[in-house]
Amino acid sequence: MIEATGRFFRSLTGRLLLSAILWSAGALAMGGMLLSFAFRTYVLTDIDRKLEMMIDTMVGISEISPEGVLRFNQPLLDQRFAAPYSGWYWQISEVDRPPFRSRSLWDFELTPDLGTRAFSLKLSEVDGPDGQLLRLAERDIILPEADRIFRYEVATDTAEVREAIARFNWLLMGALAFIMFTVSLALVIQVAYGLRPLRNLRRGLTEVRSGHQARIDGDWPEDLRPLAQEINALIDQNEKLVDRARTHVGNLAHALKTPLSVILNEVENDTSKRGLAIALQAKNIREHVDHHLKRARIAGGGTGPGLPIRERVEKIGRAIARLNRDKGLEVTVSCPDDLKFDGEREDFDEMLGNIVDNAGKWADSRVAITAARTTEKLRRAYMDIRVEDDGPGVPAAERETLFERGKRLDERVPGTGLGLAIVRDIVELYGGTAYLAQAKLGGLAVVLRLPAK
Repeated sequence: MIEATGRFFRSLTGRLLLSAILWSAGALAMGGMLLSFAFRTYVLTDIDRKLEMMIDTMVGISEISPEGVLRFNQPLLDQRFAAPYSGWYWQISEVDRPPFRSRSLWDFELTPDLGTRAFSLKLSEVDGPDGQLLRLAERDIILPEADRIFRYEVATDTAEVREAIARFNWLLMGALAFIMFTVSLALVIQVAYGLRPLRNLRRGLTEVRSGHQARIDGDWPEDLRPLAQEINALIDQNEKLVDRARTHVGNLAHALKTPLSVILNEVENDTSKRGLAIALQAKNIREHVDHHLKRARIAGGGTGPGLPIRERVEKIGRAIARLNRDKGLEVTVSCPDDLKFDGEREDFDEMLGNIVDNAGKWADSRVAITAARTTEKLRRAYMDIRVEDDGPGVPAAERETLFERGKRLDERVPGTGLGLAIVRDIVELYGGTAYLAQAKLGGLAVVLRLPAK
């Protein structure tokens, strides 16, 4: 899971999505913080303005009685200052005198710092009655009728304000989350739609590689049309180079065959040591020429609809059984009817014929051929063909050497030692694998993994 996620974010789609989503999330987070700060500032500024207006109102109705006591010449209209612990409070204090307080403070007193002057409006947050947190506005005032300094204070409980700010923040977070979800979905759709031509281009290349198409066709966007044209030009050039190389290899091989035949004819009756050495080396050269001629004929690509293999497997099995009928060889075949090889018929017959022929030579009495679609999740469909015999088998340490050209572990059985080497060459050209294992029948098992339809 972690590896798949890492591969996704290393892809072009993942990088575009990650960068766009991160930038969008950062912009929305910054915008959310600015909106939250703006709303909090607006609410507190509105409260501060009301507190300041209340102080001005209190100053306007204040007067000094003949006894020198501060009083209001008319009551405040806001009844919240009369209800105990209502959340709205006022207090007027002066040095060495009891404070003049609103009834809402009840038995609670604000504790201003009268030692410090505050002739301009001073705002702060202090603890209030009943565990309330108060927003406090205070200012020092000198009334005309007295030469004393009075500290006017008006406070309000901030619980409702904090709740309003919290509700706004939760609403803002929900709105931003919805916007982020919408933006992310839009980005996914945009990136998917924008990169669709690239995926179509990759699909076209896969079709060309598998042999289903010869060129990349389609109506490409202006940005990708030059790339598609260059790829088609590269495909054409590659086909010409491959055809030229096959032609040169074929010409060279056929040119060598005639001199080799002459040399072999000349030394056919020469039983001297020198003649035998020349004949042996000439035969080796002819075997290599035949090997490379076969390599030059290998297509290594798809055939479009695919080659049904059940009939081919049964036919090769019957042929090997007839060739080894002297030992009563039994060849069993297990292959689905709908299994198809994504390649050329000649290449399939070459591969399967070689390994079944080897199995028939070494088997005591049984050869089993099993073909099935590969269950592993790979980029393309594959099938596994397993050919087993009940012969003596091959030690694990020596199995890999059988794929070397000309390598034979037992000279008593006729052969050139080129069969498995040719098989592996063809398998690898098709993008498959070939390996040897211990057979369930007791002998050797040859396993081919080949592209399937």
